[in-house]
This record gives sequence, structure tokens and C-alpha cells, in this order.
Amino acid sequence: MTREDRLDPGVRHALLHAAEVADDAVLVVRAGDPSRVEWVNPAAETVLGAASGTIAGAPLARLLESRDDLLGTARGSAGHGSLRAADGTRTAVRVTSHPVPGQPLWVLTAVPAQRRPVEADSEALRAVERRFTALAERTPVPTVLSDVGLRLAHVNDAFTRLVGLPAESVLGTAWLDLVHPEDLEPVTACARAALEGEAAETFARLQGADGERWVHLRLAPTTNPRHGSGFVGTAEDVTERRAFERQLAYQARHDPLTGLPNRAALFEHLQRAVLAARGASPRLAVLFLDLDNFKLVNDSLGHHAGDALLVDVARRLRAAVRDQDVVTRMGGDEFVVVCHGVDDDEEAEQLAARVLEVCTQPTDIGTLRVHPSASMGVARVDAGGVSAQDVLRDADIAMYRAKSLGKNRYALCDEVTRDAARDELRLLADLRTALDDNAGERTHDGAQVGIGVVYQPIVALAPSGGPDLGDGTSPGPLPVVEALARWQHPVRGSVPPDVFVPLAEAHQLVGRLGEAVLDAACAQVVRWREQLGERAPRRVAVNVSPHQLGDPRFVGTVTGTLARHGLPADVLCLEVTESALVADPATTRQVLRGLRQAGVAVAIDDFGTGYSSLAHLRRLPVDHLKIDRSFVTGLLETGGAPEDGDGGALAGAVVSLARALGLSTVAEGVERPEQAAALRALGCTYAQGWLWARGMTGDDLARWVREREAAA
Repeated sequence: MTREDRLDPGVRHALLHAAEVADDAVLVVRAGDPSRVEWVNPAAETVLGAASGTIAGAPLARLLESRDDLLGTARGSAGHGSLRAADGTRTAVRVTSHPVPGQPLWVLTAVPAQRRPVEADSEALRAVERRFTALAERTPVPTVLSDVGLRLAHVNDAFTRLVGLPAESVLGTAWLDLVHPEDLEPVTACARAALEGEAAETFARLQGADGERWVHLRLAPTTNPRHGSGFVGTAEDVTERRAFERQLAYQARHDPLTGLPNRAALFEHLQRAVLAARGASPRLAVLFLDLDNFKLVNDSLGHHAGDALLVDVARRLRAAVRDQDVVTRMGGDEFVVVCHGVDDDEEAEQLAARVLEVCTQPTDIGTLRVHPSASMGVARVDAGGVSAQDVLRDADIAMYRAKSLGKNRYALCDEVTRDAARDELRLLADLRTALDDNAGERTHDGAQVGIGVVYQPIVALAPSGGPDLGDGTSPGPLPVVEALARWQHPVRGSVPPDVFVPLAEAHQLVGRLGEAVLDAACAQVVRWREQLGERAPRRVAVNVSPHQLGDPRFVGTVTGTLARHGLPADVLCLEVTESALVADPATTRQVLRGLRQAGVAVAIDDFGTGYSSLAHLRRLPVDHLKIDRSFVTGLLETGGAPEDGDGGALAGAVVSLARALGLSTVAEGVERPEQAAALRALGCTYAQGWLWARGMTGDDLARWVREREAAA
């Protein structure tokens, strides 16, 4: 009796049931020619797409295609093939065959080829784990692994090198002891998020054996079937990167020369201080300091000397205030000091006086002792609701007031100062508009408004013993007229030149103003020639600003204007002041030579009141010297104050100097016949002043010429 014969019927039933519930297809085949299928389990019915009753008796070759001889050995075999379903579809399978002892039957088990045996899956999983372990161990990025909760089960070598500790000392929850106390909360929050299934990251400091390191901690959730939720993470060392970022942030907020906070940091500090007051008085005083004549230090001693002076001033400012006060450099030679706890104007002024005294003490730059001076504006913040911009604007306004009062002093910003600044701002806007519309307009009463030009005659003084017109001047055509800019404001009326010309110079409008006057003067000369013919003024004189002389394009501007009006160059004389000549001697000399080569005459205005040397004068291509009106006024005065000098002697010296250099002279401000006689006695060539005429329009000057000729 075989073992199978001894099986209990119940066991037999159990084996049949096992075959029926198996996931793999089972076929019982009777060997023969052809071999036929006797029975299939439900899994085989599913694959073959037919019921067991219709399959039984079918040739095996019709249902199973295989090149392997599956029924050829007594011990059974294994091979590959495909089961063919009733609809023709085929399923690739791995087939194992086993003969039934004592029976011409075989049991074939067909497993889908796509499904790998459990052993293969296990091996594959182990291979994956080995690859992950190798990756984690060899990566240079510090890596940690938690099997469950916050407990670390593994760290790689890079992590142990990061903290300078062996792996066993940081496993479990010991790694949390490395986290800086201030960063523990964000780190645990990051870990909780990962344990709840979300990737998370944070920056934190780890305090290892070799010191503190900043890391960028990134955690991703994992699940361990045997334990629960865990995470895998990396701790990228960003210590150097954060240090570099801090350095960049420092540089963005500090001046590299002095090390002081810069303009951006100042605005932030001021804004914070104002907001912190929450509507109450911030009790702040803001000191805006500008070094006087700093450009002179740079130009004369070099930029390295200027830098040394700025560093020294920064050091003094820092030493002059308390630790809670803030000293900043706005740029250039401008500093701003923000002082806290200043209750009233008196305390602010005492503070300003002390700071100014400290900053203006002599200092040695190289081998030279420098006496710096500074102008300071003080704005006190005594109410909430103001902005940092408002405070700095007020301090800036006060600083310019200190400069206008003579420099090397401080000024407190008050309502009068603010009103004056606002008024100047409005006047500046009106001046821009006037220059844009320099053709002029008329008001309701017919008055001409806008930028205009008037002309004052310059007459030729008759030589001693020569013919004259009874007023000391020679008969004949008017040699020169001076073009003078005037501004008729639509609301304010006539704005004096000593108000709007400096305003134009301070705000880079003087170039446009000068070009407008030059263009108007040339146009007027053309009209005079049409109106007066040979009696028209031979030349028109136009004043030139230092800004224009410093522009290498100025020669082209002048010659272009003359060409546009069809005038020769010798009809124009340009008047420059001594201060303009010394501002940039090299460029000025180049521009003047260009003008002379073009045929334009040049006169030095207010000669004797500036600082030009005789050697400098000898090298300049000029034609006329204009004697300042103060010398003319002093012509008839004797016994004046010593500092006033002797006007007659000074005027005579200028005339003698001009004669020695082959130049003509023009006396300004002549108001009395006695002055004209004295000038003629000195040998002065030309003169102008109210004795003959004030500035007048072009048409009025044409009438004046006709009347003068008729009276001769």
C-alpha cells in the first residue's frame, strides 16, 4: 500500500480543496497520445477563460504551448510556456510538472511569468536595502534614519564627522542633545511633521565635539511595517554659507570705508524708532553733518587723504555720542547721528555743539595738519506719526541753512526754516516751468512774464582831448551791450537775479538759463541790425557760468547758436568771473581758447575781487577786464576804512595792468559824471552804469540809440 493509499478520505478532501483555492493554475493531465487534460482548478479556469467541464478531455497541446518536454521525465520537470485561453489570448507562465505515482497522470502547476517567487522578491528587497545602505554610507551629506518616532536607528559616517562623535553616542534620542536649545523647538516640530507623513525642513545649530555647526535639516517620512512611522533625513552643513550670507548682509548695511551703518540701515533704524513710539514722542534728535570744503581736501591732497579724514571723523562721531545712539554715513562727506532720549531743543543744541566741536578739532593727514569744518542740521522728533524721510528731510534743510549762514556751525530746523525750504522748492519748480516756456506769456494786465533779457549799453569813454557827446563818451555806434537775464514771475512779480541765478546754479539749471539768454541775445542782434543798420550795437556781451565753462561742449553750443542766427563770431563777447576761472583752470583754458579761435571775445567780469594770479591771467586768452563796481564807487572816496582800500588806486592799477597786457577795460556801476571823468582820466576804455542807461528791452534800446544819436 502506498502512502497515498493510506490517506484518510478527509485528508484527500483537504488536498483537493487546497488545489481548488490555490492562486496558481493547476492542471491534471493524462499522459497519452495526445495527452489530455482531465481536471483544472478555478485559477486555471480563469486563465483559460473556460469552465472545467468544457476543458476536460481537451488535448494538452491545445491549451498549453511549450517547447519544453514537460511530461518526458519520470521525476517531472520545469519549463516555460503559455496558456491559451478560449478567446485566443495567451498568458506566459512558468510550468512545473510532477507525475502521479502509479498513475498515468501528471500534475502541472502554471505560475504567471510576471510574478516572481517570494524568494526572488526577498532577494530583490535585500538588494535594494544594500544599495540604500551603500548610498547612505558613502554620500558626503550627513544622513540620519529613524525607524520609529524620534529615535535614530542609523547615522552615516558623514554625520559622525559633522558632530565629531561616534555613531553609537548619537543614536536613539541622544541626537536631540546636540541641538542648540534655541533651535530645539523648530527641530522637533520638523520631526513631528515627518512622522505625520509630511516632508519638512528647518535650519538649526548642532553643538558637536568640534564646535557649533549650522545645518539645513530636511526630513522625509518613512514607514516601518514592523514598528511604525519614522523618517529619513539629511543635515547639510551650511555653516560657511550662512557666514557668507551674514557677511553679505553686513556689507549691504554698512559703509565699507568707515564701518558705520549706511543709508539703508539708517532708514530702518529711524523707522523702527518712530514706530516703536506708537504715537507718542520718540524723543529723538537727528544730526545731519556735512563736511565743509571736503572737495578741496580730495583735490589738493588726493582721495586717500580724503578717505583718511572721513575715517577720522567717523571715529570722532562714534566717540562723541552714547552707545545707544547711532552714527551712520549717508555717503560722500555726509554723516547722520541719531540720538535717543533728547527731550527739548535746548538739549538738542547742546548735543549738536558738542558733536560739532569734537569733529572740527585739527587732525593730521600724513604730514599735514588739517582743520576740518562742518555744517550741521538738527531735527528733533517731538511727535509721533512722522516718517524717517520727514526727519531726514528736516535735518537736511537745517544743514543747508547752516551752510548758508556761513558754514562751520549748526542750525536747528524750525517752522521758519521749513517754510523757507518749501518756498525755495516752489520757486525752483516755477523756474523750471519758466525755462520750459521761455518764450514768455502775458498776464491779464498785459505784462510779459517768464524768463526775459534786458540790455544795458556799454559806452566808449572819449579819450582826453577827443570829441565826446557831452557825457564823457565818444560819438559813434554803440560798441557793446550787456545782455542781462530777468525773470518776471506771474505771481511774485520781478524775481531779482541774485535770487534765481544762484537757484539755477544750485540745481543744474544754469546751463539752460545761459543758453536761453545767448539765443535771445543773438536773435536781438539780428533785429537791431534790421532796425538800426550801421547804428546797431557792434557786440553783445553774455555772462557765462562756471558750469558752462566746465562743459567741453560749450564751444560747439556757442558757435552753433551764432550759425543758427547767421551771425559772425566777433559779434559776441562772453563774460566770465574770476571764480569761474579758478574752479577748473585746465578745462576753462581749453574752452576759452576754443572760443577765441572761433572769433568770440572774452572778458573777465568783476576783475580784482577774485583770486586769479597775474601769471594765470597772462596765460588766459581774454580781451577785456571789467573793473568791479566797488572800485568805481570808491573812485571819489578818500579816508575810507583800510580794508576798503583806495578805489581810485585799485581802478588805476587794473587799467594799467590791462594796458600792459594789451587788453581794454570796462568800468561797471558808473552813476555819476565825476566817476566817468575820473575813469577817462585813468585811461579806462569803456563804461556802463545808470549814468547812461539801465537795462532795457531790445526795442527800448533801439529807441535809446536813435535818441542818443539825435542829441549828439
